[in-house]
Amino acid sequence: MSEVVAAPALLSVIIPNHNYGRFIGETVASLARQDYAPMEVVIVDDASTDDSVAIIKDLIASYAGQLDIRLIEQARNAGKVAAVNRALREVSGQYCLLLDSDDYLMDNHVVRTLAVLERARAADPHVGFVYMDCHLIDANGTFLERGRSAPFDAELIKTLSYIPEPALVLMEAMQQAAPFDESIRKGTKQDKWCRIIGNGWTGVYIPEPLFCYRMHEGNLSGIGARVQKEVDSGQTGERILSGYWPMASRKTG
Repeated sequence: MSEVVAAPALLSVIIPNHNYGRFIGETVASLARQDYAPMEVVIVDDASTDDSVAIIKDLIASYAGQLDIRLIEQARNAGKVAAVNRALREVSGQYCLLLDSDDYLMDNHVVRTLAVLERARAADPHVGFVYMDCHLIDANGTFLERGRSAPFDAELIKTLSYIPEPALVLMEAMQQAAPFDESIRKGTKQDKWCRIIGNGWTGVYIPEPLFCYRMHEGNLSGIGARVQKEVDSGQTGERILSGYWPMASRKTG
């Protein structure tokens, strides 16, 4: 009698975008290089004023038959969290990955994180996500430094934002915490992880750089300008990311 092998689970990748048309091609290309299927990619354009929409439509045509990409166009700029909430109503995967449209994944990101997550969940069903370190790159893609996260600590997330965005997350954990607070415009990662961890989920840290985090003047967190200034002044060495990512703060005015 032949053994029945379970089909791989669907991975939903959500890419919120606002005026990052110059970067998003490299973001999508990194998904096409992943040795994993099935995958659905939902890009939510948050009323960009650059040529993002035209570029995204060209990408959809270019990757037809290779990547399942859908574009959702927001009529007005509502912020990253609103874009994520919109996408979460449209996806159907067992796993979820949020990927900023100015960053990109290393080629082994998905298979590496998914293997760790599945193994960890076999031992402890409360494990809901896997996260990692990153390479810090400048606007042109030049390597700057390594960015480090920290081992999982449910209390630490309340005071330090140390878990990066392209973590691989069990969709159940993500949807359970959604919808997220759309009034938060800075520190969106920290608020999201506080909600997920507050629901009883835990995470596993892989101390390997499995994605590239782009430093530029437009980073909502302000990390890009700060790191670039430090590098330009001769300050070298690894960056502990919890010292740069802001805590959650709401839009005022």
